[in-house]
Amino acid sequence: MSRNIPSNLLELPIELVYRVMDCLDKFTIVFSMRNVCMRLNAIIDTYNRYQ
Repeated sequence: MSRNIPSNLLELPIELVYRVMDCLDKFTIVFSMRNVCMRLNAIIDTYNRYQ
């Protein structure tokens, strides 16, 4: 029996990416994660901690 386990950050559900971001400071989120790819930009834009 094989299960499809996400192998990188971009395949994780948004809720889990939010949990990872909860452990990061604002500087790291904005300057290290922003503009990496369109999906991370969309996730950061909807991240409630900074709205």
